[in-house]
Amino acid sequence: MEKIYLKYDDVRPCVECDYGFAKGILFLGFLYPYKKGDLKYFFIMLILQLSICVLLCILVPVPVIFRLILCVIMIAVINFLFAANYNMMVIERLLKEGYYPMDYNSSDKLIKKGIYFKLQ
Repeated sequence: MEKIYLKYDDVRPCVECDYGFAKGILFLGFLYPYKKGDLKYFFIMLILQLSICVLLCILVPVPVIFRLILCVIMIAVINFLFAANYNMMVIERLLKEGYYPMDYNSSDKLIKKGIYFKLQ
């Protein structure tokens, strides 16, 4: 997986961020952000998956086995959507907090992705 290096100031060490599709979310689901130490997205994914499954079980008038299959399919869809966007959400949050790219390669990747900023 490609990496992007972000820096806040000269005192703090640089932050290494993954760039691209987060394959671990496909298999680990909401445990992937927990493993990374990101409790915000852990709770967002957990609550989203639980609420979708509860709503499917309550509102869909089909046999129980089909409800469970629908829940598994919806969890897989949620995991895929978060896997496609998770790393960019983390990078954007760090940029809003005041981090900036450490080198030309990192800034070039972010500019190509559509995130424009001023190098310091």
